[in-house]
Amino acid sequence: MDNRNPYLLLGVDYGADAATARRSFARAARRMRRAGGDASISIEDLNRALHEIQQRDHDPADAVDQFRVPANPEVFRPGSTGAFAPGPLPLARATAVSESDVDVLEDWLADDLWELLGAVAPRLTQFDDGYPR
Repeated sequence: MDNRNPYLLLGVDYGADAATARRSFARAARRMRRAGGDASISIEDLNRALHEIQQRDHDPADAVDQFRVPANPEVFRPGSTGAFAPGPLPLARATAVSESDVDVLEDWLADDLWELLGAVAPRLTQFDDGYPR
């Protein structure tokens, strides 16, 4: 007995209605004719998948005989929570930072900002009173 999932064969979401399955069947059959056939999937496989989906007389959400891909598509959406979309975790710093590193980074950021604004970055000079000019 062939246990392949009809929803995967036709490329439709789990629980798709018969009309959606028919449209997908037609697209898949056209692709097969144009490509000259695919050794792993035959037109008989597509027919069987379409027939299985059309003959479902119960609520697809209650069925447990088909593997669902994905079981819950919400867990894959950006910004969602769950095992497949974990939040960012801060990493511990592995190197030491010196004051000169911070100064270099500030200079690079200032240059980038002025470049984005379309201006030439002014050179700041530190005077004895502590204020840059």
